[in-house]
Amino acid sequence: MGNENYKDEVDVMQIFGMFRKLFKSFLRSVISVIRFYKKKVILFSILLVIGAVIGFFLDQNQDTKGKYIQEIIIEPKYNSAKYIYDFVEELENNFQDGIFLNKLGISLDHAKNIKKITVEPVVKGTDVLDNLQKRYKNKEFFKDVMEAYEEDQLKEEGFRDFYKHHKLTINFDKASEHNSKTTSSILEYIKSNKYYQEISDLTLKQKKIDIERNKKSLQFIDVYLSNLEKSPLKAENEAIIISSGSELPMVSIASLLQKKELLIELINDQERALILDKEIFSFVDYGDVISKRKKLLNRMMILIPMLLIGLVSLFYFLRYLNGEIKEFVKDE
Repeated sequence: MGNENYKDEVDVMQIFGMFRKLFKSFLRSVISVIRFYKKKVILFSILLVIGAVIGFFLDQNQDTKGKYIQEIIIEPKYNSAKYIYDFVEELENNFQDGIFLNKLGISLDHAKNIKKITVEPVVKGTDVLDNLQKRYKNKEFFKDVMEAYEEDQLKEEGFRDFYKHHKLTINFDKASEHNSKTTSSILEYIKSNKYYQEISDLTLKQKKIDIERNKKSLQFIDVYLSNLEKSPLKAENEAIIISSGSELPMVSIASLLQKKELLIELINDQERALILDKEIFSFVDYGDVISKRKKLLNRMMILIPMLLIGLVSLFYFLRYLNGEIKEFVKDE
């Protein structure tokens, strides 16, 4: 037993000694690194200043090259998404046409300040599913169909009409007080399309007529139910006769209450449409022109000095490693 205990103590001491050597080696390495940077403090200070200056100019240069953008989220109406997409995609070519610019109400200089203008859907799988369900009477298998599509596929042209919201992005070359006016002129021109104006006018006119009819029906049901309170039926589902005409079916109080709820919901939707569907599209979020430099946070001023210091440190480390390898070869 004594010999076994002695061996265990020896093993523990050996392991402890190994850890102590490793720790000492680690400390020596840390001290060597610190001494190295202390010796080269002037060199790395110069690299730090040079890197910061280069990074500053890169940040400034990036700020002046198309980093002024405006993002606007719209909701197209009356199946006008394809028209809006086609119009935006042709804008770059149409900006070369002076007559077209006059129609827009913007000058050639202001048009040249637009570096790029794009429109893309705000992708939501539920939008596609809701659209398919409306078109095809709530078919449940469309849930499985949607799971088969990836997000990139959902951005394709065939799905544009399915999405409720779309993002319009305008990139400007430089800051100008005319940028917002230029955007406004483009959007107003899109809204001025006569075809969609006529569709809008006709649709809203029909909705006003429908609202009046639905309100009369709702009023009739309210009056009838009010009269029933004075002389109630024995049971809620007891059949009642609305009219003496033989063509009209017999309905119950429960069905009248359900019809009343549906009419209220329909009238609310129609009144909402009268306000929101007056034009070819409505605004969900009308963003201001912003500078992307606010988001960059002068990152080049940090990255460039770190890169220079890292490269020089790597050079010295490789040189040191090369020397150690040569010494090792000589010893062998």
